[in-house]
Amino acid sequence: MTAVINSKVRNNAPGKFIRLSKGYTHYETAGAKTGPVVLFIHGFSVPYYMWDHNFRVLAQAGFRVIRYDLYGRGLSDRPLTIYNQELFVIQIQELLDALAITGPIHIIATSMGGAVAAAFTATHPERVAKIVLIDPLFEKWRIGLLRVPLIGELLMKQSFLPAAPQQQLKDFFQPEKFQYWADRFKEQMQFDGFGAALLSTLRYFISKDPTPNYEAIAHHHKSVLLLWGTADQTTPPVGAEKLCQILHPEFHWIDQAGHLPHYEQPQIVNSYLRSFLMKQQQTTLATANI
Repeated sequence: MTAVINSKVRNNAPGKFIRLSKGYTHYETAGAKTGPVVLFIHGFSVPYYMWDHNFRVLAQAGFRVIRYDLYGRGLSDRPLTIYNQELFVIQIQELLDALAITGPIHIIATSMGGAVAAAFTATHPERVAKIVLIDPLFEKWRIGLLRVPLIGELLMKQSFLPAAPQQQLKDFFQPEKFQYWADRFKEQMQFDGFGAALLSTLRYFISKDPTPNYEAIAHHHKSVLLLWGTADQTTPPVGAEKLCQILHPEFHWIDQAGHLPHYEQPQIVNSYLRSFLMKQQQTTLATANI
């Protein structure tokens, strides 16, 4: 991982780039400029292409959709900083401000992105209307020796990162249909700082309990849709029971799907997304001036 994300890389990349306080954020927008805003938040390591089967479907349904790469992933910068709740919340806040988006938005988030969405909503409840959580992170991870200085860096370099592309296939119920997934994941690994960003995220975000932020969502009476793949091996389905008790969401199991039901069963998931987001509500939604 010796390449750097510079102006040449950005000029030849799809999507757009915007400079925020911690560096450039890679993002893409689509849909009606006056439509209700939907922000997609990806998970721990797979960047915004994970929304390929959902992004334009909602744009065609009349929403103004935005997807972006978290710092350290995809083509967003990899700042030398602590990757904690504050960093991810500020990135969203600054992105929305830079795009002149006011009022509450909808958020669709998966895996670790669910915890990011919960953190943002707990911090800025006035900026969120409805939330969709897809197989979200629901408890802190025990990261073992990755927590230990120097040892964690060595393990990340010698074992965690080399195994990561192939490990992604475990997120699918039928991995044989997604053999290209590992090669696509490798593209972001060429850029310096990827491993450091993942390790810092493990130490300062994923290993922290997200429960208080989910409780804050309930406290603010947010409307939530919770979707869960029945064959998820990454965030076990037991998490659905926990979050149903906290959030009292609209809930659906997604059969024949693992950790990424929105990618593996997009027609089913997109139907739920459109139905949930289009339900009448009194809250005035944000429109984007992009």
